[in-house]
Amino acid sequence: MRELSHDERNLLRHYSERDRAVMHTSDRTLAHQHLLGIGYIKEYPVNFQEVLISVTEAGRQALRSPS
Repeated sequence: MRELSHDERNLLRHYSERDRAVMHTSDRTLAHQHLLGIGYIKEYPVNFQEVLISVTEAGRQALRSPS
């Protein structure tokens, strides 16, 4: 698996520094979609237009690893 890009690492760090990250479903970036696809974040529906984002253990491990 390739290393995370600078944007992906920053976005993952942003999500991990918050108790909750809620975003509008139309605001998903390519970096967000990639992190979701590789299992570093999970989404939980809040309503029809928003999702709660949490960082998985795999995502936390990726942040601890050297870039």
